Amino acid sequence: MPISSIDPALFAVFGLSVIILSLKALFLGAATAATRGKLKSFLNAEDAAWLSGAHVDPDPEVVARIGRSHRNDLENLLLFAVCGLIYLLANGSALVGFFYCGAFLVARAFHTFAYLGRRPMLRRNAYTLGFLVILAMSAHAGWIIVSGLFG
Repeated sequence: MPISSIDPALFAVFGLSVIILSLKALFLGAATAATRGKLKSFLNAEDAAWLSGAHVDPDPEVVARIGRSHRNDLENLLLFAVCGLIYLLANGSALVGFFYCGAFLVARAFHTFAYLGRRPMLRRNAYTLGFLVILAMSAHAGWIIVSGLFG
């Protein structure tokens, strides 16, 4: 199936979703560094010496929390991007793809809000929604690919 068969609207929604989520992850990475700087507490002794701060291990809770949220974003964004690209290349339904992108985007926004706001049930529910979106999108793409082989 040629790449030109990708629905342009679905590609736009998917592409914008990945860009927005990537920018959110970049922001969380910068927020980790900025919070370390504000607190003047650094994991690396050379950074503490250079920036006249304290060398700490582990990070203060606020820095560690932002870092964990950032790491979780990166782990999930990679899976969404790869599985979403396969869904696009398999020529999945645009309408269903819009749902996958929108639901994942909302789930990850709520996950970050819940993680930084210390709301464990919302964090779990948001993570679960994102997980289920990736699972459904992957299964859907796999079904399209396999049915194309035998259909």
